[in-house]
Amino acid sequence: MRRRLILSALAALPAARSHAQAPRRPVIGVLMARDEHYSADQFRAGMQERGWAEGSYSLEIRSAGGAINRLAALAAELAAANVDVIVALQTPAALAAKRTTQTIPIVSWSGDPVGMGLVDSMARPGGNITGVDGGAATLGAKRVELLREIVPSMKRLAVLLNSADPFSKPFLAQIQASIGTLAIEVEPIAATVGDLEPAYAKLQARQTDTVIVQPSLPLAAIAARLRAMRLPSVAQGRPYVESGGLMAIGANTAELNRLLAFSLTQVLKGTPPRDIPVMFPTQFDLFLNLATARALGLSLPPGLVQRAYEVIE
Repeated sequence: MRRRLILSALAALPAARSHAQAPRRPVIGVLMARDEHYSADQFRAGMQERGWAEGSYSLEIRSAGGAINRLAALAAELAAANVDVIVALQTPAALAAKRTTQTIPIVSWSGDPVGMGLVDSMARPGGNITGVDGGAATLGAKRVELLREIVPSMKRLAVLLNSADPFSKPFLAQIQASIGTLAIEVEPIAATVGDLEPAYAKLQARQTDTVIVQPSLPLAAIAARLRAMRLPSVAQGRPYVESGGLMAIGANTAELNRLLAFSLTQVLKGTPPRDIPVMFPTQFDLFLNLATARALGLSLPPGLVQRAYEVIE
């Protein structure tokens, strides 16, 4: 009898060991203001580099589709779903996630995270947030410089701002600071995502000759419209240029996803976000649309074309 009990117990060991070795798949919540800034392939590639094979984690994705006022409810949905960590893409999403939870770790891709009150410092974030500063604020001066290369005569620069995005303030401030003593007027124009027509009317009424577009706006629609209005413009990301925008510059998205995956891995291994420094990308990509330049009657300087990551014909 005793021998049978021992054999039964031994027979059960492999099954018990197998069950113990099967790790729980972490659930990653993804909260984003706009879909254009999320690439599932690049996210998976970044995770793969950190040893997370597809299927070793699951995703709960929530997008506001540009309606920033929906982010609070979507963040609450992710918190109620008991995700292990929230990845917040763009500043409005990071702010919504922070207001929703102080316990679930948050890995954000945002602009000026210290200035926006997301973290205490880059080196010691504090609280439950870490991640990547996408460099959007510091690119203000570069965008002005690039426009001046193509349109040396520019006098009135419009900055198209998302009226619902708190990041519009530091975004504009960086651009204004970069003008310095240049003889250029900066025209801030607040745009409402649901109705861009008043903003377009102001662009015409104020006779602006160049435009910088805040990335949280609907970039594809704006790119096509500004081309039709014959206004040289610069924003962020390849999709803007694909849609007819003249130029875009921003952090390399593959690198951003690698940095996000690095922070995510540390969080999922148990390191508190407060102890994970916020990182900054090192590679920034310039995209140019040659067809749009021709349509606007502009000649792209050869040096600028050589510096571009990609020129779309």
